[in-house]
Amino acid sequence: MDLPKRIIAAAAFAAAAVAAPAGGQEAPKGVVHKLPASERSYELLVPPGSAAEMKDLPLVVYLHAAKDPQLDRAKRDYWPVLAKRKCLMVIPRGKGEKMWLAGEEKYVTDVIADVQTRYSVDAKRICLLGVSGGGQVALFLADHLPEKFRAVIVVSASPVTIRGSRHEWFYPNRKVLKTCPFLAINHITQGSSLMYWRQVRAKLNPAGASISVLPVTGKAEHYQPPPAALGKWLDEALAGKHPAPLSDPQKAAVAKMLAPVIAALPAALAEAKAAPSPAGKIVKTGKVFELSLSPPADFERSKTESRRDATGAPLTQIRLEHAKWPIRIRADARATAGGLGKVLAAEEAETIARGLLYQVYHTGRLTVAARRWRHQVGSITYPDRRRGWVSALFVHAAAPMAGDPRQWLSVTVTDETQQPDAKQLAAIVKTALASVAAKPAPTTTAPGGD
Repeated sequence: MDLPKRIIAAAAFAAAAVAAPAGGQEAPKGVVHKLPASERSYELLVPPGSAAEMKDLPLVVYLHAAKDPQLDRAKRDYWPVLAKRKCLMVIPRGKGEKMWLAGEEKYVTDVIADVQTRYSVDAKRICLLGVSGGGQVALFLADHLPEKFRAVIVVSASPVTIRGSRHEWFYPNRKVLKTCPFLAINHITQGSSLMYWRQVRAKLNPAGASISVLPVTGKAEHYQPPPAALGKWLDEALAGKHPAPLSDPQKAAVAKMLAPVIAALPAALAEAKAAPSPAGKIVKTGKVFELSLSPPADFERSKTESRRDATGAPLTQIRLEHAKWPIRIRADARATAGGLGKVLAAEEAETIARGLLYQVYHTGRLTVAARRWRHQVGSITYPDRRRGWVSALFVHAAAPMAGDPRQWLSVTVTDETQQPDAKQLAAIVKTALASVAAKPAPTTTAPGGD
């Protein structure tokens, strides 16, 4: 998926700096070895050093992209990083130089075994580095040989592995998860893969896995040169550690993009006045509450909500959308035994588990319509097929009903314009908070859901 240039420029998703090769630098030449009793061969690069230094060397197996191997470029880019760490770099060749076929994993393990007969390899520090189709081979090998590899780095590969006749998008082998850290490197135009890797990280890191996800910018292609963060990550992995979590440069870039409105919002929320709402209001009745809200000017009922109502499966929230801009309002009334804090924590965890970028910038309190509202200002960033990455800035406000912490009202205003206006957003929030109301549902309400 290609991102529109305006999205890339506006978001400035400045991921980790990419180490560009020196202009005109030639790729290093390795030694080609033929596999015994086979027509196939592989290339091996050996770091400089004395005979004493050539013991117990780490081995990095580079598995090239299936359609466009770019081996000279890979050797030129990755070899300096590996040679600095006294790693051997072995490059098996996909069948016919162009693709990886079923069963290729045995060829890769044969290559590793042959290298071990020629050099002193530390069997506890064998790593896989795969690009695109080569990344899928790396995931397959690590899944089926969970105690063989020290670390796995995949570039431009989705978290899919083959188990029997099935393709599973998450990484299921618990043994390898606890012994082998993973680093997934994807260009930001590969939005779905990034989102899936973040889902895998959210699902499996709490179980003891070490999965790092790193988005990068630059030329949008499957092959990606090593990001600056790779060296430190590899140092920690080779030392037998689970590498420290990498900072997500996409999060930092989103925060930078939204910084002006985030800085202006506290004062704007304090100063904004609720605008008079047009006559009329929307009422939604569930099993527990009857919820009402007067739409602010230029807002209309959500088309999604209208469709659900028409099918007999209405939403219990009131949802509104601006007639011209991607700005939305959601109002809700809930009863919960856990209190507001637990509900908000659960919603945050659910958002992160979906692989979306979620961050809260500040919290505060507002008094509107004689209610004391607790509010959060944050953003959710997600990939959209048509628009590329979209960062939705939100203001979420909640207050207990009648002082009962188990029953509360909430209003969320979401702005996807990418450059929100703080005063406009604050006025919308204040107007919605002033008109929203809830009361117990009539006892004659037909069975539904709140």
